[in-house]
Amino acid sequence: MKRSEPLGKPGGGRSFLPGFGVFETLRVEKGFPQFVEEHWQALGEATEALGIDRKVDFRRRLPGLPPGETGRWRWVVTWEDQWESFARESPSDRVAYSLEPAPQRVGSTNWDARFKTLSYLTRWQARRAVASDEALLCNERGEIAAGACSNLFWVRGKSIFTPAPEAGCRAGVVRGWVLGRSKVVEGCFPLSVLEDAEEIFLTNSWIGIMPVNRYLGRAFPIGPVVRRLRKELETALQAAALSGKTG
Repeated sequence: MKRSEPLGKPGGGRSFLPGFGVFETLRVEKGFPQFVEEHWQALGEATEALGIDRKVDFRRRLPGLPPGETGRWRWVVTWEDQWESFARESPSDRVAYSLEPAPQRVGSTNWDARFKTLSYLTRWQARRAVASDEALLCNERGEIAAGACSNLFWVRGKSIFTPAPEAGCRAGVVRGWVLGRSKVVEGCFPLSVLEDAEEIFLTNSWIGIMPVNRYLGRAFPIGPVVRRLRKELETALQAAALSGKTG
């Protein structure tokens, strides 16, 4: 047995491998999928870590997307199967999210913290454990890791901060875009740093850049950093759509 093979790898018949797989979800806006190449790279990093061979190049399936439709295009890779799906969905008209810490923890070195694995139970449990729109997860050391379904940034003074991958966050696609557009301080931070935050925002491929307007009862404005980044992201995506570039 290869070192990367999980116990129970199929030897001819179908096996039971709970959660052994990874996925990427792309936002498709009026028929145009966003950040295709970045998602393909992220999927490659995850499958390599889990020891799964990508056998389907989902980028070649782009012409099969419904013309002009908006929704989520999902790529799924498991040990046995690799498939895609598209679900029509209109983006939310929400302008901000509320946020609060959840009691659940993520392991800073765990696959399910670093990658979008099919083992998503902790994150859904965290979402159900809070009354806010999004749950904030810490790692085993009590350091900020990420939102349950998002990456987290905050602003203090002239600096932007975000957890480093070593804290247990995912190297998300929109997170990477923000890192490429602004000087951001990555690190392992205690939860208490958010007490002095002036702006907080979340990122993922579906919501883009979402301001946090309430954290633990404290109201936050939609500040200048968030407004600038949202405008720049919107402009970049519009330009990519007009040019026909998917990466």
